[in-house]
Amino acid sequence: MSSRSIAEPAATPNARGSSDRCEVRAAEPPRQARGLAWVAGAFVICPCHLPITLAVGAALLGSTAAGVALRAHPIVAGLLITIAWALATWHGFRLMGGARR
Repeated sequence: MSSRSIAEPAATPNARGSSDRCEVRAAEPPRQARGLAWVAGAFVICPCHLPITLAVGAALLGSTAAGVALRAHPIVAGLLITIAWALATWHGFRLMGGARR
């Protein structure tokens, strides 16, 4: 019996004498779908939902240092959420625009 596992296929030498293994990678979703996912995710943290986002964030982080910081500095938290929303929306539209090229 060999020391190689049963699930591991034997590597065959190529023309140069080294062995190459076939790598299986998951198919990447199309840019259009990734862009839509980014825009939909950005919608969740949209500044028009800011009171809800801050309330949910404070509830989830209630007994942590991040929760204390969120409750003590709501304007800074709102600015950070707004910047994150703008960047996520921009990235999503950029992905969708690049899919058409």
